[in-house]
Amino acid sequence: MELGFEFDQSIDAQMTTLDTFDGRLHRAGLRLTLLDADRLTVELAQPGASARASIVTRPQFATNLPDGIIRSTVEAAVGVRPLLPVLRFRALTTRAVHSEGDRVLAEVALYERIGVVGGEPTNEPAVTGLIELRGMAGSPKPARRAVKALAALELDPIDGDAFDVVAGSVGVVLDGGARPANVVLDVDGQAVAGVREVLVNLATSIEINWQGTVDNADTDFLHDLRVAVRRTRSIIAQTKGVLPPSVAVRANRRFTWLSDLTGPARDLDVYLLEWDDYTDALDADSAAALEPVRALLLERQVAAHAELTRALLTPKGADLLATWRDELTDVSTFEPQGEHAESALGSVVRQRIIHAQSTLIDLGRLIEPETPAEQVHGLRKDAKRLRYLLECFASILADGPRKKFVKRLKALQDNLGTHQDAEVHVALLREIAGELGASAHAETLDALGQLTDRLEEIRLTARAKFASRFATYDTETTMTLFDEMLEGLDP
Repeated sequence: MELGFEFDQSIDAQMTTLDTFDGRLHRAGLRLTLLDADRLTVELAQPGASARASIVTRPQFATNLPDGIIRSTVEAAVGVRPLLPVLRFRALTTRAVHSEGDRVLAEVALYERIGVVGGEPTNEPAVTGLIELRGMAGSPKPARRAVKALAALELDPIDGDAFDVVAGSVGVVLDGGARPANVVLDVDGQAVAGVREVLVNLATSIEINWQGTVDNADTDFLHDLRVAVRRTRSIIAQTKGVLPPSVAVRANRRFTWLSDLTGPARDLDVYLLEWDDYTDALDADSAAALEPVRALLLERQVAAHAELTRALLTPKGADLLATWRDELTDVSTFEPQGEHAESALGSVVRQRIIHAQSTLIDLGRLIEPETPAEQVHGLRKDAKRLRYLLECFASILADGPRKKFVKRLKALQDNLGTHQDAEVHVALLREIAGELGASAHAETLDALGQLTDRLEEIRLTARAKFASRFATYDTETTMTLFDEMLEGLDP
């Protein structure tokens, strides 16, 4: 096949797709590939363009990529998320390009003798050869001519990406698949059936993120697991009387243990993720003087994750989800049943959402400038309880009003979250200052004082803004959206 295409020499290479655990590159239409042949090369492919660069070692973050279009494009898509191997296979690859000067107008890639390399999944792909044709933006003619030439040879280029085809043939999910969709619930069905479906869905989310948390491959695994655990605890508590009492009591005990277990590691993850933003306001010398503090935080983070992993791998941790799924499967067999088990789901959810909103409004109106921080933190928990109900039972709520209402609720939550995070981090810095004591350099202690003052300023600013933020939430407009959101639920 000539048609102005120039063929490269065939290369027997191992190819590894890199992406974040939740498939951010894939969902952005990008493919980052590590080619291991005579030399290590990284390739970024996207609709209408591709780029390659030689590298020395596998990049763990976007910042490890060579400067230029590859790094800037990947960094914009993934931020600080680690780049993890998603799919690894070997193939004999032949590439051809149609160029006009320095401009590439079309590319063809022939993959032969395809085979998955080690690891999971271990099954062989259903395809052994593929032809990938990529037309560049604004230059469709060369690609069309190539399609005709291939058709004349009774060859069909795939519609899409070769890696998508190989992944699909061996059961690898490239888009992350880490967040199960909300279940579709029957508003008129029994409450126990609807609550059970929500809890099964949350158990799936915990399960999906369990191994990633054990491996500590990405901080988002722990984040998503922790959110699913907190939602589980909240839904069990807020639907009291729906599940059999014995089931609810045992589940609360198990998930309280898991929630407490994940807290220290997640708190340190958040602190270190926010570190650059916290220290940006300091001068360069002060920021440099804080390296011993950051190093100590990293040591604590490693230790906290190690302790978390050990606990998750104990029989208690390993059996938790299996036992919970068994109980949910057999929930109708437990005696006694919850007093509201047979009530209509819509009626129960409506009642619990109204109660959560009333509690939030009543307690929010009690917050004054001199109110203790513990009370403000309690209000944050109340806002989360309401948010979890709205998220987990979203399918039976009016979608448009719900989204607008949640936007207002989230603005309040952001204020409360900023206040709480700053308070926790100030307390930790003061603890570290005491731990370092006289062994620390004067410059470090001085910088530590500056950072503490910076976080305290953030906390006080958030606290000062609370009144206006809550006043914006506590309005007739918010309540109108609230009422519209609940329309369709049985009064």
